[in-house]
Amino acid sequence: MKKAQTVYLVDGSRTPFSRQIRRTSKNIVVYDKLDLALTTARTLLLKQGLSATLLDSIIIASHTHTNNDNLARQLSQRLQCNSRCTPNTFTAGENCGLQALSYAHQQITFGKKSLILISGVETAETPPIALNTELSQWIRDWKNSQGFRQKIKVFNKLHTKHFHKDTAKDDTKDQYYELHKEIAEKTAYYFSLSTKAMTEYVKLSQRRLKYAQRNQLIKGIVPIFYPDGTSLHRDEDIISTNSESLKQTILSGNPPTGIISKASIMQKTEGASSLLLASQEALNKFNLTPLARLSTPTQGNNDQAIEDLLSQNNYQADDINYWEWDETSAAEILALEYKPLFKSTEAFQSLNSINIDGGSLSLGSPNCANKLRCVLQLAHILKRNQAHTGICHFSSANQQNNALLLHSIGDHKK
Repeated sequence: MKKAQTVYLVDGSRTPFSRQIRRTSKNIVVYDKLDLALTTARTLLLKQGLSATLLDSIIIASHTHTNNDNLARQLSQRLQCNSRCTPNTFTAGENCGLQALSYAHQQITFGKKSLILISGVETAETPPIALNTELSQWIRDWKNSQGFRQKIKVFNKLHTKHFHKDTAKDDTKDQYYELHKEIAEKTAYYFSLSTKAMTEYVKLSQRRLKYAQRNQLIKGIVPIFYPDGTSLHRDEDIISTNSESLKQTILSGNPPTGIISKASIMQKTEGASSLLLASQEALNKFNLTPLARLSTPTQGNNDQAIEDLLSQNNYQADDINYWEWDETSAAEILALEYKPLFKSTEAFQSLNSINIDGGSLSLGSPNCANKLRCVLQLAHILKRNQAHTGICHFSSANQQNNALLLHSIGDHKK
């Protein structure tokens, strides 16, 4: 039986996260998903001095991708990969980014691939245009009218309102946001978390992001340039600085409680991230220096994913130096100190080692891209602070959470 291969994170790159990264200042769409993924992939390969022809596989995850296009195949063609590079696109559900990451890890572990490029990209989908219902009724009346007089009567009813475009309703558009909002409210109510406490955590996340940006601690960002001469070099600040707006609660739940605010719930943004994963063989062959070593991802209900991860690697929660939590709400983070697994863990009492460069509340979350961002940022945090271990935790609306352990490399011998 072939020995399991160790999986290494070589490096990564990402675009800034923004509500409208694809659009110019005049609201003209100039980038699509493929363009954003291509930008991060090319930058990543160029930084490592690698040709795309050396890749064994390209994987793309995008839970907002609604058509049947194979993004990974298109990306491999744009990068001019060779025929042995296998493309895989994951688009099913909120957890498709983690499915893609687990698949890439599995491919290297079992020795099937040695060098994999994985990308996550999310953009706001343009709602489809539906036929105007009033125009449809007018057409039916016209067809049913008999004789010249009736035709004239129906024709005189024709109005400009009949030519307005109706946007088709998408019932699934905000389903994950609504589910996360519901979970946040239940969590806040169960653990008696106040609106003030959640607001303070949102402010903390915002301060951490601004500090990291000022001190250039956010690594791997690729600027986006637009035809009108403008550019985007950093993540958009999606949180209002107005303290009153931060405290403004939203009514949700049945019955509505008004505990949580909009700012305390993760907001959707657009963006792309790419990671380069490799085996030891690929590191030696291409003279690459990795950032971190990745464990096998675990999955479980609630905190079971972290319990399994710690158990499999013979760690206690206190042994972990830093945590990157893909936070869906402020309530989720503040509730951790009350949970049995983390009650005695100093990190969850002080929050000094959780999302130290700002999290999803301050950045927003382009789902799949954000999950890869968490992995990349945690690897840089471990390197920057000369720490040894870190855990990425990923939450989902169906309570099927995932966890991933990162080991810093230090002076890696090629």
